[in-house]
Order: sequence, then C-alpha cells, then structure tokens
Amino acid sequence: MTSSTSSPGKELAGRTALVTGASGHIGGAVCHALTARGATVVGVYREGTERAGELREETGALMLRADLDDPMQTDELLRRTRETAAAPDVLVCAHGATHRAGMLSGRHDAEAEARLWWLNVGSVQCLATGAAKQMLRRRHGRIVLLGSRAGAAGMPGQPGYAATKAALSAWAASVAWELGPFGVTVNVVAPGAISARPDGSALYSSEEDAQAASRTALRRLGEPAEVAAVAAFLAGPESSYLTGQTLYVDGGARW
Repeated sequence: MTSSTSSPGKELAGRTALVTGASGHIGGAVCHALTARGATVVGVYREGTERAGELREETGALMLRADLDDPMQTDELLRRTRETAAAPDVLVCAHGATHRAGMLSGRHDAEAEARLWWLNVGSVQCLATGAAKQMLRRRHGRIVLLGSRAGAAGMPGQPGYAATKAALSAWAASVAWELGPFGVTVNVVAPGAISARPDGSALYSSEEDAQAASRTALRRLGEPAEVAAVAAFLAGPESSYLTGQTLYVDGGARW
C-alpha cells in the first residue's frame, strides 16, 4: 500500500504533470486541479494563446506550444518538457479533435479520418510510450487519457470520433498489464456532454446541448471541473490500485 507524506491538499507536491490540450475547457480545468494539489504543471497548447497566458497567470503552469498533428513535434514534446521542468510523473492527454462525417453524409474524407486517428490515438500512444520509459525507471507514474462516453455508446454522425475514443479504452486496458508491475497506472476519463468553453464558445448548438442534457439522469450538462476532479484523482496516490479502467463522467447518460 502506498501513502502520501505531503501535506493535505498537496498530495502531488514534487511531481511534474504534463497536460496536453491545456487551452481547452477540460484541459485548462485539469491544469487548475493539478496545481491545486501541488504539482508542477507543464501545459501544452496549439491554439488559444490568450487562454494559455491566462492559465499561466491563474495557476503558475509552465506553457509550451506544440502542434500534435505533427509527429515530429509529438516526439520532441517530452524532451522540451524535461528541459522546461522535469520528466513527467503524470501525463494527462486532454487533446483531440472531432470530425462530423456520418456514413450517410456522403462526405467521407480518408485523409481527414487519418488525421483524426493520429491526433486522437497515435499521438496519445506516442506520448504515453515515451513518458512511460522514465516512469518505469522510477517505478511510479500516472497516465490519464481523455476518452468519451461516445467510445462506449457510439455517436451518430461521428463514427470515426467514437471509434478513436473506444480505441483509447482498449489500449489503456491492454498496456495497464505491461506497466502495472512497475507501479505505473493508465486509465481513461470518459466525459459525456460537457458545458461550453470558458470563452463562451460551444462544441455543439444549444439545441444539441439541451437534447444531451435531457438524456442524463441529472438532467444537465457536466462542468469541466467535474471531469478534471476525476483526472486529478487518477493522478494522485489515492488511485494507486486502479488501472486499466475507463471512468465515465456523464451524469448517468443513456443514449
């Protein structure tokens, strides 16, 4: 059994956390949650320079810009993280993209689908594999991937996106067996419908949001901080006996 010797509320003191997708609504909330627990956070963003600056001011997180669509930049990111802070003890992959192209839309784009699979799955595997090398040496580490309720329930109109999120859950369940003997856990946080971004923009229309809320037991959308709290739990010492799992943060959604 592991225990934390840090002060209450600072259970991640002395740990370095790498958070991708930091300028997004969930990624930003994760940065807040981890810094509140004492971690040194390195946030990664591609767009949203203004939001990245705000996060730096709000949390003290160190911010790095990288385009994870580019495999070369993905490979370089861990080196830049080590130079900026240290090799990550915690990796939270909160980046990704959606792609609306249903089977009946007549808009299948093989190139766009390939990019989606790289960003949502390939780049995550690359980062997690690289980070795990150092974690294995230290015999401690936490890898947290951002999945989706769509990975289990499907998403009409976005079958490619749903498939990428299902792949993350299968990948985590598989590699957990390889990393577990070395004290490294890997889990997936799978949100359902989450409310608008802090800047007011939304991923879906207000009508779609209302429909999604009606299909939850709580009859509301989730908040980014509610997803981040689960990610922070998985990054901390209390989750030491939990690995290979997908935790659904979806308000009891049924669709």
